[in-house]
Amino acid sequence: MKRILSVLIFLPFSLFAQIGGGSTYEFVTLPFSAAENAFGGTVVSRTTKDLSFALKNPSLLDSTYSNEIVGNWGLLHMKETGIGLGTIGYAYYLPIGLALQSGIHFINYGKFAGYDEYGNSIESFVPAEYELIFGTAYSVRENLTVGVNLKPILSYMETYSSYGLLFDAAISYRPERSCLSFEIRNVGWQLKPYVEGNREEIPYSIDLSFSQELAHAPIRFNVAYNDIQKFDLSYTENKKKNILVDGDDEERKFVTFGKNFLKHINLSAELLIGKHIVLMGGYNYRKSEELSFGSSKHGAGLGVGFALNFSRFNLSYGWAKQQAAGGRNFFTLNFNAETIYSICKTSIQKRKTSEL
Repeated sequence: MKRILSVLIFLPFSLFAQIGGGSTYEFVTLPFSAAENAFGGTVVSRTTKDLSFALKNPSLLDSTYSNEIVGNWGLLHMKETGIGLGTIGYAYYLPIGLALQSGIHFINYGKFAGYDEYGNSIESFVPAEYELIFGTAYSVRENLTVGVNLKPILSYMETYSSYGLLFDAAISYRPERSCLSFEIRNVGWQLKPYVEGNREEIPYSIDLSFSQELAHAPIRFNVAYNDIQKFDLSYTENKKKNILVDGDDEERKFVTFGKNFLKHINLSAELLIGKHIVLMGGYNYRKSEELSFGSSKHGAGLGVGFALNFSRFNLSYGWAKQQAAGGRNFFTLNFNAETIYSICKTSIQKRKTSEL
């Protein structure tokens, strides 16, 4: 156990810090589900069973996930751009104490018209990227679980292609009604660059997230501190060139410190209405700062959504404002394969009985 904790704690300091937008395979940082989208950003802890979150944080897996299936579909200005993204996953629990999962996270950038260097129209193309997910988790002691993901990456951009290999390592402590997770996400390599000799960085991150369900109120809340590996998330390189300046150089140091600190924080909450309806909302200050236009925020960084919990499946929807032009929509469907199988089996038996 001590060796596992040592790796999770000290590995971040041996890695080179990256900021979003300065690396390849950025699609792996996008939300996996409606709930994560509604929360406004990356939340890696969860007090309830949700395979979409386990696909990002394998240490959330346990025996309750066995035969669980999830499907997610997201749209980003689909009518104007044709951009769609989604995640599909399946989990299974082995009697030896191992929980397993597999899935795929993908993005389709829409159809593009192709032209040669002379401006002549040629065959159109559809750029897309895929992240395969193979994960496992093991409970090292009561309420304490460790997990890892292996994630091959496939990226196709017209005649250019790239392959990579990423890993996740996480640990979660889950007493009753609470969850504290620490995760190192998307550590790996670009095995084959788009252009020979031009190998790019990977958008890895180190995240700490806490979720709590109140005992005497129908509320769950989440607090996440993302990108522990680098405190200053401003555009330092662009600041040197006097473009995209994040703040004023004459601004007091403690104000700059406060802004950088808030860029790491993601706050979200859920309101439980009875047993079947959940309202979700979240706010991401970093997105609000980076995706706003001029002095007008236009609600950037806000996310809202809802979930409908039925006896045999769960359906949820999440919307997050990206910038002044609009937002991102996400739909999630969760169900258990064993439950569906039992329903089908019962239906067939009833049909046979009625025929007799």
